[in-house]
Amino acid sequence: MPLIAKVGRRRFKVRLLIGAITSILWIGVALHLFPVWWMFTTSLKPAREIFEFPPSLWPKSPSFICYKLIFELSAGTWAGGNIRVLDYPIYVYIKNSIIMAGGIMCLQIPFTALMGYALSKLYSSRWSRIVFLFCIGTLMIPGEVSLIPSYLILRHFPFPTKHIPVIPFTNILFPHYNFLDSYWAVILPGMYSAFNVLLFKGFFDGIPTELVNAARLDGASELGIIRRIIIPVSKPVFAVVTYFSFSSAWNQFMWPLIVIRNNKLMPLSVILYKFQFALTQAPPTGKTPEEQRLMAAGVGYNGLMALSFIESIPVFIMFLIFREQLMTGIKLRGFK
Repeated sequence: MPLIAKVGRRRFKVRLLIGAITSILWIGVALHLFPVWWMFTTSLKPAREIFEFPPSLWPKSPSFICYKLIFELSAGTWAGGNIRVLDYPIYVYIKNSIIMAGGIMCLQIPFTALMGYALSKLYSSRWSRIVFLFCIGTLMIPGEVSLIPSYLILRHFPFPTKHIPVIPFTNILFPHYNFLDSYWAVILPGMYSAFNVLLFKGFFDGIPTELVNAARLDGASELGIIRRIIIPVSKPVFAVVTYFSFSSAWNQFMWPLIVIRNNKLMPLSVILYKFQFALTQAPPTGKTPEEQRLMAAGVGYNGLMALSFIESIPVFIMFLIFREQLMTGIKLRGFK
């Protein structure tokens, strides 16, 4: 349904209102795209041009040398003092981000979809309300509060304690496993998302229960109902959840920084932070051949913007893939 009815659009006041609304929307689009444009153009500028005043919207001498150097830099680059930016080639960190984001998506989407289906179609109204409130209640807890318990339970799984308890009447420790410094330390806590459960349950509530009960009478199992009925009509919500799951997993920074100490396993978001910190605290000294290449090319904040733009490309690609579902919203179609 359009915001303004088609009837009477030729009137001057209506056309003026439409023009004002359109102008405001285009201004909002420009304000959202300007940081991306500034990030991209800064990555193409030489170092001397970045600090010129007034700043230019397009580089006078554009160059892709920063992107070339980022993928050509080898291990041990830019070791100013005790700060090391790259211990491994940059593609190693991109691979780590892909593995972590892909692992979280593969576990989170099925888990939250099944939970949403159970809350919508399996539990009685009383138990469904209780379990739903318990699940959604986790949204009210700040993420910082769960950092220490989550860290402890991954360090001494399944015991969220500082020290591992012993088996009663013995000196033997309970069996435990340390997930820290591994991909699982980032993937396992990302299995659950209360927001995605809310999206799935809200969408599944719109599917007629009579259709599900008819399938049960025909002898279909719950997994068969999900595979043959629920999933085909739930593509919009799966697309939205996939985009949200990927973007949050790809951009997460705090948790990987806490649970991963091995530089070979760090995602690109953490390396971006290290690059920025090293840039402000210990710029290249020119002692190593790699640092001499950076200084000769004038790589500084332009390199930081190039690395930031590279990190934002996968999220933008995912938006293009699911743009139709994100624009139209979560709507149920096909039932009358």
